Amino acid sequence: MANSHALNVHQARLDLGGRPILQGIDVELGPGQVLALLGASGCGKTTLLRAIAGLQPLDSGRIDVAGRDVTRLPTAQRGIGVVFQHYALFPNLSVGENIAFGLQARGDAAPAQQARVRELLDLVGLGELAARRPGELSGGQRQRVALARALAPEPALLLLDEPFSALDESFRVPLRRAFRRLQRGLDQSCVLVTHDRDEAFELADQVAVMFDGRIAQCCPPAELWQRPASWRVAEFLGAFNRLEARSAPGAWRRDRGGWIAPLAALQVDDGQAAREDWQLSATVASLHPGRLGVAVELTLTDGQALTLNLPPDARLPEPGCPMALRLPATALQWLPD
Repeated sequence: MANSHALNVHQARLDLGGRPILQGIDVELGPGQVLALLGASGCGKTTLLRAIAGLQPLDSGRIDVAGRDVTRLPTAQRGIGVVFQHYALFPNLSVGENIAFGLQARGDAAPAQQARVRELLDLVGLGELAARRPGELSGGQRQRVALARALAPEPALLLLDEPFSALDESFRVPLRRAFRRLQRGLDQSCVLVTHDRDEAFELADQVAVMFDGRIAQCCPPAELWQRPASWRVAEFLGAFNRLEARSAPGAWRRDRGGWIAPLAALQVDDGQAAREDWQLSATVASLHPGRLGVAVELTLTDGQALTLNLPPDARLPEPGCPMALRLPATALQWLPD
């Protein structure tokens, strides 16, 4: 039976300088999907990307791309396109020549090269800039040229190493959304390395959270957001309140663990709490206004800290004021230590 995966990594292991960098990585990616490798610096996500690309040999394990074992193949024979963080365009070549570079190296006929370059320039919205050099382009335009160059040979898999991180937010957000539309239109399978949670959740069909060379959890973004597999994953995502068992009502208390709930679930108690909901008493510790609202840091009567997010137009409490809060029971999840 044909392999239905665009990418299959099985038990990938790699040590560098005697230090384990990848520790038994297993990853599967369906065709036309985007996998985001999400984690802090040093977790192994870029090394895993380089191993898939053939730029870093594994000590053990196997890598299949579109059903073909590429573990020992050089990069040029893997059917993979790569977009690096700083684009790596050839400064002495025009935009069109940069895009055509891989096609020329492959030996495609000149008319076929020209047709593919025109097609990709139109796809990325740079049809009028084919004759310009990279130094004459903005950062966002250079990123689109790098993307078009990687797509030119029609790779089975596209790898992206933090491709939007060098851009200002005003360019980064619309550009990554344009990329997502392009990726869906082309049905292009992709692996994206990022440390940006918003980027991972917006672009990916599957998000793999990595710590210490291991994948702690890999699942669709909505599932990750709703059901993190461990304290460490929840803490890394930064979108949950954590409550020790001692804060739980009697029927909810458990040993050796605690509860988490999405930040958005914590509400001011308006007297409409259901019988099974948690009701908590807290004191306002501090307020932190932001672009999308105000984060209110709270201290429970047992000393634990919580965060309440309020909209920017809400009536704000003063530090030191008491607050009555509620947590819907449906939002709470138990995690053992």
